[in-house]
Amino acid sequence: MKKIIYSGYILVALLSFYIIINCIDLPFSYSAVNSNQKLEKVNDNKIVKKEILKQEDNIIYILFNELNEFMNDINNYINYDKELKIIYEDIINKYFESKKIKMYDEKNYTVIEIDYSKNEAQNIFSSYIKNYDNLIVKILFDKRTKVQELDLDALNFKINREKVIREGIVKLAQSQLGKTGEDYWTWYGYNHRVEWCCVFVSWLAYKNGVLNTHIPKFVWVKKGVDYYREKGELKFPKNYTPKPGDIIFFNWNDNPVIDHVGIVEKVQNGYVYSIEGNVQYKWVKRRRLKSTSKYIYAYGVPDYSK
Repeated sequence: MKKIIYSGYILVALLSFYIIINCIDLPFSYSAVNSNQKLEKVNDNKIVKKEILKQEDNIIYILFNELNEFMNDINNYINYDKELKIIYEDIINKYFESKKIKMYDEKNYTVIEIDYSKNEAQNIFSSYIKNYDNLIVKILFDKRTKVQELDLDALNFKINREKVIREGIVKLAQSQLGKTGEDYWTWYGYNHRVEWCCVFVSWLAYKNGVLNTHIPKFVWVKKGVDYYREKGELKFPKNYTPKPGDIIFFNWNDNPVIDHVGIVEKVQNGYVYSIEGNVQYKWVKRRRLKSTSKYIYAYGVPDYSK
């Protein structure tokens, strides 16, 4: 984590999410104890009250826009050389590395959630610890307000990388339903028709930035099967429930030749839905098979989190 230092002092931050590393004497004071009390800032004999925080059981909710204003006020008093967005990113990096941070949408807000242990939180939120073993802080970003200090899309990709990639692959595959294969085999490098089920999967990977890192560029089904087998990422239906964005391999004739490949769209009510190229030798189409179908040979299960 980057250190933000001025004149030997380590910047101290926080009302949740902004962690107090050392105490710095600031020309104002604050207190926030429950949903009815407010942050108080005293500056040049002026008092400004901002309600930025509330608590429900062991969960603290903080509005980012108000907290950001509070942090900017700190910046007026401490002459450090880093922008606030650097501080935010540093703190997020710390909790991302320790796997204690989540990001998701909830009603009108994008939420960043940090889970503090009792020991972590006792010097930051001493008013809130009480008998709780942990404290959860939720920073709320109003979706209607553009956030200048943080790239929320980039942050969401970092925190929820696997989810974002899987959803991206499925969404793109859905948008291709009903199309024919020329665009895909042309992208691959062919100037004539080829059997293009593998090519379609490779194209989806390319468009989502995971080609040859999580999904190979391949035109032969066996190459795809071998790729996941060698990585230890080939799973068989008896022992695995697939997830959207997995690769699904088909064997139509119960012989050593694996015939076809597609992308898992969803699993619902005992059925696996897939989207595949080269269906009927022409189309991108959706298929539904029972999860126990003899035609499902195996799944390629990329670790999109890395």
